[in-house]
Amino acid sequence: MTKVMVIVTGPEEAYDDEAELWCANELLGVTVLHDGRLHLRIDPRADGEPWLADVETLASSLAEAQERLAKY
Repeated sequence: MTKVMVIVTGPEEAYDDEAELWCANELLGVTVLHDGRLHLRIDPRADGEPWLADVETLASSLAEAQERLAKY
């Protein structure tokens, strides 16, 4: 399974509650604020294949994204 990594690209994106979640070298999704809560928008893969992400690193990456965004 592929581990998930979180990236906050800068203060402007953090202000908009946008953190990127990456699997290997592909963008898995972006966090978005919806109805006052942080959500994950998962975009389709370019090759049409389903995403396969390690659930432990996905969960920890989402928690890390929330923590990093809260610091801005």
